[in-house]
Amino acid sequence: MRNIYTILTLLITMSLVAQTHEITTHNGKKMEVHFIKIANNLLYYTTPQSQEEKSISQYAISKLHDKSKTETKTISEKIALSGKADYTKIIVLKPSQTEGLKESGIVTSFLGKTKGETNQSFLDAAKKRLKQNAALKGSPFIVIVSDKPKNLKAVMYTY
Repeated sequence: MRNIYTILTLLITMSLVAQTHEITTHNGKKMEVHFIKIANNLLYYTTPQSQEEKSISQYAISKLHDKSKTETKTISEKIALSGKADYTKIIVLKPSQTEGLKESGIVTSFLGKTKGETNQSFLDAAKKRLKQNAALKGSPFIVIVSDKPKNLKAVMYTY
């Protein structure tokens, strides 16, 4: 009886450990991983070789394929920009949410603050200006580094 219980326990734990997922990124790279969770625009996983928890931006991932169920889940759609008018598609990220994306340059601008303008309206206009400049250069993601009136600066990221 003890042997049967041990064998059943081993079979159940092996099936739980053996469940792997395949991540397909927007640039075509495929990785075998053990999926943990998605939180704060990051996908957390471990590799089959180690138990160290790693993360990647959910915007860098196209699909997550669960091999045990042969189920594929779309994580994010690829953002295609055609010009300045597509600035609304640009996503503003935090620096920690850029893992898996490539830095493609820095975009700067100047925006004067008018008398009587509120800080929030200035920040909204500054964000819009940085998004328009990034859309012109074809980068779908930015991280705002400086939002000072005389020094607007953002780092651009792409797939």
